[in-house]
Amino acid sequence: MRIRGYPAGSLCWTDVSTPDPDASREFYGSLFGWTSSAGSVDGYVNFYLDDRAVAGLRVGEQGSRAGWLPYVSTDDADATLGMVRDNGGAVLAGPTELGDAARIAIVADPGGAAFGVWQRLRFPGAQVADEFGTVSWSELATGDPTRAKTFYGNVFGWSHRPMETSDGTTYTEWYRDDRTLAGMIELNPRSGGAVPGHWTVMVLVEDCALSTARALDLGAKAQLTPTDIGLGTYAQLTDPQGAAFRVLQLAPALLASL
Repeated sequence: MRIRGYPAGSLCWTDVSTPDPDASREFYGSLFGWTSSAGSVDGYVNFYLDDRAVAGLRVGEQGSRAGWLPYVSTDDADATLGMVRDNGGAVLAGPTELGDAARIAIVADPGGAAFGVWQRLRFPGAQVADEFGTVSWSELATGDPTRAKTFYGNVFGWSHRPMETSDGTTYTEWYRDDRTLAGMIELNPRSGGAVPGHWTVMVLVEDCALSTARALDLGAKAQLTPTDIGLGTYAQLTDPQGAAFRVLQLAPALLASL
């Protein structure tokens, strides 16, 4: 499905930071069939599914960890950064202009989970969704879901509702104007803060087991092998540069509803 724009407060784009852009381009191209080309600024790369942009790639700063980052759309990046600070978050980088594409910043919520803010200039974000090889979901893992609900509600107008998973644990869905946006899980309190708050992204695939096997053949590692979660099957992976992501195969009934 082609996407032409995003209302403020929507998840609109994702990119991966990597110390080895050539290796990352080859990995994701081989895994998902993505092609790539230079973006609006030096060092930034856009991934495409056919001729439609699906995600981005940027060179990470020296010593930083590789990782995927979701971006939330805004009509005014500066005002949003003020709201982030006022609600206990932090501005980590920016704002800056990504060429003529967007005005962006990287921020963190009060639990330390980093994400991006995206103010459209020429480019609104991902141009396709709900197809195999597209980013289909983003999920926050946090040690303080109550504070997260307040933060994202105040900054982006997000609401939340509980949803039970197949194993009976509670899962939180984020939504805005009755449009489901993302999810949230609580980090295990017994981890003692060893796992910091973070966002992860999921890519929709036709066959989770085959995609996982393909990723491993390409040098990825599996943190969680294909697992039935009721809504479908997913696996947690890290690419050869250490960036974590997930692949998701939806149950047939849900796939048919897209």
